[in-house]
Amino acid sequence: MKIVLTGAGGFLGWHTRLRLHALTDHEVVPVGRAEWSELSALLSDADAVIHIAGVNRADTHDEVRDGNTALAQDLAAAITAADRPLRVVYANSTQAGNGTPYGVGKEAAARVLGEAIAVVGGQFVDVV
Repeated sequence: MKIVLTGAGGFLGWHTRLRLHALTDHEVVPVGRAEWSELSALLSDADAVIHIAGVNRADTHDEVRDGNTALAQDLAAAITAADRPLRVVYANSTQAGNGTPYGVGKEAAARVLGEAIAVVGGQFVDVV
């Protein structure tokens, strides 16, 4: 199984990548900022995506809120471009829906990804 892992260079992404390597024989494709523009190509033959990339610190509240939504929109575009069922696991937050910029952004990101998966007929797991 080929798994694309966004946010692979961050704390949670790094640990997820190590755990997958230790317990499975899956091919894990790490995606960070440097690879973000290649997202569509990387998803073209992937079986699954674990979306951990996110924005939790920025200069403004808008950057936090909009950053999480923008990352999800980019991933959603790559998912729909793949035009086939994908399994997507999204690392959401317990702050989703609490009205903070971070919570609003994470909640919006879940909605965007869920809609993209509905279009291609895949499976979406929203981990809160």
